[in-house]
Amino acid sequence: MRNLRRFLSRRQNLLACAIVGFYILVAILAPQLAPPDDADNPSPFKIVGKSYDTIPHPPSAEAPLGTVPGQMDVYYTLVWGTRSALRFGLIVTLTTACLGVLIGAISGYYGGAVNGLVMRITDAFLTFPAIAGVWLLGQVMMPASPFAEPTPLLKVLFNLKLHPVMLTLILFSWMPYARLINANIIQLKQTEYVQAARAVGARNVRIILRHLLPNALSPAIVLGARDVGGMVILESAFTFVGLGGSTEWGVLLVTGRDYVIGMGGNPLTYWWVFLPATLALVFFGIGWNLLGDGLNTLLNPRTSH
Repeated sequence: MRNLRRFLSRRQNLLACAIVGFYILVAILAPQLAPPDDADNPSPFKIVGKSYDTIPHPPSAEAPLGTVPGQMDVYYTLVWGTRSALRFGLIVTLTTACLGVLIGAISGYYGGAVNGLVMRITDAFLTFPAIAGVWLLGQVMMPASPFAEPTPLLKVLFNLKLHPVMLTLILFSWMPYARLINANIIQLKQTEYVQAARAVGARNVRIILRHLLPNALSPAIVLGARDVGGMVILESAFTFVGLGGSTEWGVLLVTGRDYVIGMGGNPLTYWWVFLPATLALVFFGIGWNLLGDGLNTLLNPRTSH
C-alpha cells in the first residue's frame, strides 16, 4: 500500500493514469460520444455527405473534426478507433507476453542443452524483420483465388479475427519477454527457497508457478505496459505503408495523406486530415510508456524503498 501511495504521489504516474484512463473512458462511452447509425452493429466509420466527394471538408456542426476524402467523419472514427486500438494493443501484448514468459521460464528452469537450444531459436526470431513477416503471412493467408475454399487453418484465423499484422506481431514480439524471464529464472532457481521447495518434493510446475514466476515477472509487466502503445503505433505504420492492418486511426491517415501538404505547401491548410489521428497515436503511445516507467519504479525492489 505504501508503494502504491508513492506511485500515485508522482506527477508523471498521475499523468500516465490520466492519459490511459481517458482512452479507456472514451472506448467505453463511444456509443454516447459518437452515436452509430446501427446501435446493434456499429461501424467504426461514418460517411457525412457524399462519398464520391474527394475534397476534405473542415470542421462543422455535422463533423466536429472535419472529414477526409470520401467524407469520412474524423471525430467519429477517432472515437470508435479507440476501442480497436485498446483491443489490438492488449490482445497482442498479453498474447506475446504469455508466450514469451512461458518459453523463458521453462527453458531457464531446465537449463542445459534445452535452454541453449531455445535461446538460439529466440535469437533467430529476433533477427527476422517484422515487416517481412507481415508480407509473408499476408501472402500465406491470402486465398489462391477469390473462388477458392479457405483451408481449415485460414478459417480458424479468420474466426479469431487474426489478420496478418496481428499474427506477425504475436509471432515476432515474444522474444524480449522470453529473454527477460529466462535470465531471471536462471538466477532465482539457485536461491535457498527454491532449493528448499525441491528438497521437500515440490513438482517442477509448482516451483515455476508458485516460487519462480511471481518473483521474476516484474520486468515483463513493465515491458508489457510499454508494448501496448507500441503495438498500436506499429499497426498504424503498417496500415499507412499499405502492408495490411485495420486500425481506424491508420486508415484516417492513409485516406488523407494526399492533403497533408495543402495549397502553397502549407501543412495547416487541411490540418484535420492528419493532426487529430496523429495526436491520438502519439498520446496513446506516451500514456502507456509513462505507465510502464511508473510500474518499473513501483515493482523494482531497488527503487521501491
